[in-house]
Amino acid sequence: MNEKIFQRLYWEQVKNLTIANMKSRYRKTFAGFLWVVMSPILIYGVQSLVFKHFLKIDIQNYSLFLLGGLLPWIFITQSIDMCTPLFLTNRDLLLGFKINPLVILLSQILDNFFNFLFAFMLLLIPFWIILGDNIGGLPYLFFALVNLILGLIGVAWLLSILQVFYRDTRFVLPFITNVALFLTPIFYPPEFVPENLRPIIEANPLYLLIVPVRTCIYSFTSDLFLKQILVGSLVTVTTLSLAYFYWRKKRNEFYIHL
Repeated sequence: MNEKIFQRLYWEQVKNLTIANMKSRYRKTFAGFLWVVMSPILIYGVQSLVFKHFLKIDIQNYSLFLLGGLLPWIFITQSIDMCTPLFLTNRDLLLGFKINPLVILLSQILDNFFNFLFAFMLLLIPFWIILGDNIGGLPYLFFALVNLILGLIGVAWLLSILQVFYRDTRFVLPFITNVALFLTPIFYPPEFVPENLRPIIEANPLYLLIVPVRTCIYSFTSDLFLKQILVGSLVTVTTLSLAYFYWRKKRNEFYIHL
């Protein structure tokens, strides 16, 4: 019974903190929610224009192809950037109250996810209306998004713990993610990469979480999706396991280093 009460309280804390994060982000702003949502949409629009019309990347329905890669990438990298220093910035809260650090992490990721999902669907719906039956993977999109957010939780959890013990983590990560964007098939297909380099490029765990989402809305086949979601699930299980066991190892020292 006590365990059930604890679990209910835990998720109640996550829900309340997520709502509080969303309110504080938009407080005292003019159309604050629109600014947050429009940012990835504008980045997507500019990159779609540049790569399709200026650099002449010749891919059928390129705007849809880019949508399936770029917006999930922005969601992941923004969440990593915001979550990595999260435990340190909430040091007083963690030391002053009995609150699980994971509650703070989950609430931040959920806040980012709702913003991402709104922008993603806002762009996807017009494509769905125009292309109709050509987007046959839409019923599978739920599973791809669940795997994406769970994998991200594992990555962000691990990095936020590392930041407590190694304070340079947050400064190294933006450099890595900026370089990785160009070394990962986000705005170009894997076929553009020399065959001998594809295993290295496609080994990026963030890409393996994103590619099932792209497949659901672009060139969907059930066999391909099944293969990709299995690989993505393996990445998710691995990242969550690494984060959990690292937390178990370091939790006695965690509050001392805050």
